[in-house]
Amino acid sequence: MEISNGYSLSQEELDSFIALITAQTGIIPRESHKSGIKAFIQSTLQKNAYSAADYKRQLAANPSLLTELINASTVNETYFFREEKQFAVLRDCIFPQWKILNAAAPIKIWSAACSYGEEAYSISVLAKSCNVKVQITASDINSEVLEHCKSGVFLNGSIRQVDGVAFKNLVLPYQREDQKFEFPPEIKNTITTRVINLAHIDSPMADHLLPKNQNIVFLRNVFIYFNPELRARILRTIADKCLSDNGILFVSMSEIAQLDSVLVPPTLEKIMDGSVFYFHKKSPKTGVVHGKDF
Repeated sequence: MEISNGYSLSQEELDSFIALITAQTGIIPRESHKSGIKAFIQSTLQKNAYSAADYKRQLAANPSLLTELINASTVNETYFFREEKQFAVLRDCIFPQWKILNAAAPIKIWSAACSYGEEAYSISVLAKSCNVKVQITASDINSEVLEHCKSGVFLNGSIRQVDGVAFKNLVLPYQREDQKFEFPPEIKNTITTRVINLAHIDSPMADHLLPKNQNIVFLRNVFIYFNPELRARILRTIADKCLSDNGILFVSMSEIAQLDSVLVPPTLEKIMDGSVFYFHKKSPKTGVVHGKDF
């Protein structure tokens, strides 16, 4: 097929690229996201004078091109203290208990699918305000957003006027005159970044990348993009390989209903703390919840 200005993918061609993205990442893009993916692919075809078939051959031969496509296909929408009620549970319950039982040790937290990193920095500044030591692993499939996370610099739009506003004062000290937020080394050094593809979380190749013995895992607003089989694999791997005994898994409050007993492994139990739900990993020794033996 000849490439000309204004080249447009056919629906069949677009569907084949979407299938490739899903096979690589597990992500099933929503219709609202497909237009952005289509625009990126069309721009790439026009810039390089590729046909759709040419581009597929290049993707198969060049991992860096595949990474570019994946980076362009992921949804990166987040902000400081998103779903603030979960952070209130950290502040009012989990962190105080940790200080009593494990004051000298850092609490290990994995911010999975962290996007640009607002979640990881929210955890870090909250831990600092509670005088709790913390080691945070921030991971994502998108290598570009992880570079942003490592920079520790965020736009003013990372604060929202409703959700997260209860914790706004924790990040305001780091706001510059240009309204951007820049975090100092003492905050940035609590966070390490890692590229992790959740679609391959249970593969032998991924095992060495997984954060192990984590006291808390945040994995929020991602299950909506995965099919039930992948959701179950991710939950099972986190429970078996990543969470410590009596560890806690936070998912988005909007995703709880999608994770029924068919998908959730028996080692994870759903806990309600006020209006906040999360999953707790049962201890094989005690079987008690984190509040008793965290």
